[in-house]
Amino acid sequence: MAHRTEYDEVPAVPRDAEVDPHWAELSPTHPDQVPQSYLPAAMPGEQPTWRKASAVVLIGRFVTATSGGVCLTYGPGELFALLR
Repeated sequence: MAHRTEYDEVPAVPRDAEVDPHWAELSPTHPDQVPQSYLPAAMPGEQPTWRKASAVVLIGRFVTATSGGVCLTYGPGELFALLR
């Protein structure tokens, strides 16, 4: 493995350095989970009907497009190319 020069300027940490007390909060409780700061919990409480309906419509569009073989990465132009 080649030497990486961008780490040459990083100072050495003394052995008696104080550990950040919040470090444990950032680590996941299970090794297969991501930290809470990366993926926060879902919004609690009852959600309005319009929000639920729009989520269902959006997810339905994605599922329909994916099952139809439309690549969503390239946008609507891909769909129009299939219709020609």
